[in-house]
Amino acid sequence: MKSRLLSTATIGALALVPVIGLATPAAAVSHVYECTTGQEKEFATSGWNTVVNIRVCAEGDDATGAIRATASMSWKNGGGNKFNNFDLHLRTEKYDVTVKGAVCDFTSRLNSVEAGVVQCQVPWTHGVTPGGITGDATVFSDVKDDGAAEAQWDLGGSPVLVQ
Repeated sequence: MKSRLLSTATIGALALVPVIGLATPAAAVSHVYECTTGQEKEFATSGWNTVVNIRVCAEGDDATGAIRATASMSWKNGGGNKFNNFDLHLRTEKYDVTVKGAVCDFTSRLNSVEAGVVQCQVPWTHGVTPGGITGDATVFSDVKDDGAAEAQWDLGGSPVLVQ
């Protein structure tokens, strides 16, 4: 009799599992992105030239209405202390006017790691009306011992964010 009661209890518990599972809705994906394709540049550095690839995005959170710019940067042939400076200036823009920005200093990372991927993000901005939102970026770089001043690389901005 005891094993029959356990079987009945087990069956009863198992019967409730789908009901409990259905009571909690799955979290909806609320982030939207508009991104550039990778933008690549080869820097004439000591040893092998360093090749950098950057993808710039505008990101929106439909649940909160917040927006921001993000960038993903990859490189190869880094390391060897090749740069005096490598800063990514990232901006969230509305109709090409900066809403909020961030500067990500990747100098030490490029100088110490041969290849890698890093992220840069502008803090979330709330209360901006939809329309005309893009991510944009500029790189300021100074190659060590090349005799040239700091260079500016203006990246193409992301497509307009559709929210």
